[in-house]
Amino acid sequence: MAPDSLPLHRAPKGVAIAPLAAAARGCDRAFTLLAWCCGLAGMALPLGILGFLMIEGAPRLSIAFLTQAPAGFPLGRAGGVAPAITGTIALVGIGVALALPLGIAGAVGLVEYAPANSKWLRAVRFGAECLAAVPAIVYGLFGFAVLVVAFGFKISLLSGGLTLALMMLPIILIGAEEALRSVEASLREAGLSLGVSRFNVVRRIVLPKALPGILAATVLAAGHAAGSAAPVLFTASVAFARGAPALDAPVMTLPTHLYYIVSEGADLKQAYATALVLVVGLLLANGCAALIKRRIRH
Repeated sequence: MAPDSLPLHRAPKGVAIAPLAAAARGCDRAFTLLAWCCGLAGMALPLGILGFLMIEGAPRLSIAFLTQAPAGFPLGRAGGVAPAITGTIALVGIGVALALPLGIAGAVGLVEYAPANSKWLRAVRFGAECLAAVPAIVYGLFGFAVLVVAFGFKISLLSGGLTLALMMLPIILIGAEEALRSVEASLREAGLSLGVSRFNVVRRIVLPKALPGILAATVLAAGHAAGSAAPVLFTASVAFARGAPALDAPVMTLPTHLYYIVSEGADLKQAYATALVLVVGLLLANGCAALIKRRIRH
């Protein structure tokens, strides 16, 4: 019998268990203290950033700030961030609409149809992991060279959305693949043994079970894209834009607007308020995704 399969027995009543040595107790307490310190430090850093933004930026927040366009000289010293909010939502929406179906389709192909442990499968997974780690500015330069210049899309919402889709795709692909692999193999086997086609097994059984994980990966990718200034700085963004976003026109975004305000020295209070809007928007998106995941699981 293997050592890890030996049955575990409780100590009989009345039998004293030897206490830990003083050195072992000291190491255990030191490790517990270190774990608590690391956990508290990990919580304190994001909470400290959020608290700082609340203190510095909250006094500037108002309905007018969220619904008006930037004004003043330099631009951004007064007014609000309404065009930047709509531009950010439009860019991320286009990116998710393009990357999500491609990511899910690629994950289904890798998990359900590709030969297990094949060299091709390992190469694709390695490539996706490398692409997920590529700096955002590289995607921006690629989008500028290919989409803006070569394809002639110019600096526009379409170029920025396609660039963000390229940046989100490997993240969604990796997350969707892990979510699909976490589904029990017995569910697939049960469906196939009843004569159900693999396509229907994936569509009716596997994908609904993996949906919370896919949603988490999508929100992570969308948040990463929404907070990145470099990709849209070269492909979609301008300092000021009026009207509703259009596919063939440039847009404003929150990260690039924040960059312009700080680089021009317009008003740091306005910059803090803009950063607070961006952070709170990402927190709300993650919170909504968590609620949806909970409802799906239950």
